[in-house]
Amino acid sequence: MKRMLINTIIPIVVFVMLPGELFAKSHFMFGIQANRTAIEIFGEKGFYIQPSTIYVGARGLYYEDNYSVFGLHAMVGNVIHRGLTGKIGFKGAAGEFKRRGKDNQDLAALAFSIAGSYDLSEIVASHYVPVILNVNLNYSPRPLSFEDSERFFEALLSADWMFLENAAITACFRYLDVNFNDWGRSHGSGYLGFKFVF
Repeated sequence: MKRMLINTIIPIVVFVMLPGELFAKSHFMFGIQANRTAIEIFGEKGFYIQPSTIYVGARGLYYEDNYSVFGLHAMVGNVIHRGLTGKIGFKGAAGEFKRRGKDNQDLAALAFSIAGSYDLSEIVASHYVPVILNVNLNYSPRPLSFEDSERFFEALLSADWMFLENAAITACFRYLDVNFNDWGRSHGSGYLGFKFVF
C-alpha cells in the first residue's frame, strides 16, 4: 500500500513542479476516490501547445488484498465539438494480482488509450448543468503485455459535478480485465471521491 502511494505521488509532484512558463497555458488536476475496499489516487497536468493539449498523468489503485495497479499516461487532446473533447495516447500499467494459495501474478503492459469528455454546461444553454461526463479506454494486446500478463483492458466511466469552480464531486465505475499465462481476472467496481482542478 505504501509503495503504491509513493509511486503515485512522486510523478504527480514532478508534474506539478514543471514550470508553467514553458507553455502558453497549463492546468493541473488531482483527485482521490474510494469505496469500501479500494482507494485510488490520481493526477494529471495538461500543457497547451497550439493547437492541441498534451496530458501527462499518473494513477495508483489499491484494492484491498486482491490487486494493486499503478499507471502513467501521456495523451494528446483536442476540442472536437462544442463541449466535447477527445484524447488519444498511451498508458503504461504495472501491478500485482494475488491468488489465494497460489503465486502472485505481475502485470506489465503498454496500452493504447482513447478518452473523451462531454461538458454538459457547454451544451445545455437554458439551464446551467455543471456536470462533465468522462470515458477512458485502455487496451494492451499480447505483444504489448509483459511479465505474467498476456492482455490488459481497462474501462473508466465517470461523472464530475463541479460544485465549486476548482473542485468536483466525482462518481466513477471501473471495469478491469487482465489475462495471465494460466488464469484471468475480471472485476468491476464503483468509486466516489473528490477532484481538484487548478
